[in-house]
Formats: sequence, structure tokens, C-alpha cells
Amino acid sequence: MLDRVVELYASPEARAPAREAIRRLGLPFEWLFAALFAATMFAGAAVLFFAALPGFGSIWLEPSNTWLVLGRDSPPAGATQFNALPWLTQLAGAAAFATIFGSLAASFYFLRALFRCYRAGDVFGAAPQRHMQAAAIALIVFALSPGALQPLLRAVGSPDRAWFHAHSVAVLIMGAGLLVFARVIALGREIEGETKEFV
Repeated sequence: MLDRVVELYASPEARAPAREAIRRLGLPFEWLFAALFAATMFAGAAVLFFAALPGFGSIWLEPSNTWLVLGRDSPPAGATQFNALPWLTQLAGAAAFATIFGSLAASFYFLRALFRCYRAGDVFGAAPQRHMQAAAIALIVFALSPGALQPLLRAVGSPDRAWFHAHSVAVLIMGAGLLVFARVIALGREIEGETKEFV
């Protein structure tokens, strides 16, 4: 009976090739998410810079979209320049933008940390589960923030009404899926611990 129970779980020798494959795949994804994190932080900082110091470029808002106008390009018809809005509206808009872009950057940061754990051979540890959960929460915040912050933006007079985006639905599903996968990691850690007890 004990032999049959032990056979349900792969031995450490049988798991070694799979773990090594995960380690090899961890490196390119770690680099990918590190690059996405850096690009998101740079883009977010650039937008906030142009919003605060219009000169070469400026931010224009309209109900359906937000535009960054560079150099001598003409602003969209009917759009309002961000710096022409009341200071409270500007502050709320900047805070909403920082929340949305910050949560996206945070998701890339935690995904990078997740694949760094994989590269180190830590697949079912507490750290990968923690990083995956954090990335999932960040993605959910990114997906829900535009709609959740819309009442505040309207209350302070922001002309931006673009709160629903098709990609937000996909990101929300992805974030919820990562939460489930985090529980799978926890289950894998429990199974791994039980296997060691049997061996």
C-alpha cells in the first residue's frame, strides 16, 4: 500500500529535468518583465513631466481619450489642455494616472520577481506564491482603477470620460487567474512537503 502512495508523486530525480527546464525559461521572462517595468516607469514619468511642464509637449483631454501633443502638432478638436484645468482637477488626474500606471508597473515588477524565483529553482516556495499574488492584485487594480476613479474625476470637473477599455476585461481575467495559480502553488508546496515525509 505504501508503494502505491509513493508512486503518486514524482521522485526528486524525476522532477529534476522539469525543474531545470523551468530554471532555463525563468531568465528570458525575468528580463522581459524587467524591461516592461522600466518602460512603464519611463513612460509614466514622461507623461507626468509633460503634464507638469508643457513646452515641447503637452497633455490634452477629451471625453473619449487623452492625447500627448508634441512639438507643433495641433491638439485634437474640442480637447482641453491639462494645465488649463483647475489645480484640484489636475491633482486628481495626476493621482488617478499614477494609480493606474503604478499598478501596471507593479504587476511587471512582481512578475519579474516571480520568474527570478523560478530561475533560482524555487517553484513551489512561499516567495513565488507571494509574488504571484501581488502581481495578480496589481493587475486587478489596473483593470478596475479607471472605472473606480471615474466618480472622483467627474466630481472635480475632469473632461476625461474614457473609463471602460476592452483590454481591462482581459487584464481582470488574467489577474483573477493568477490568484488561482497562486493557490495551485500553495497546493504544490503541500504535496511536495507530504512527499518528503513519505520518503
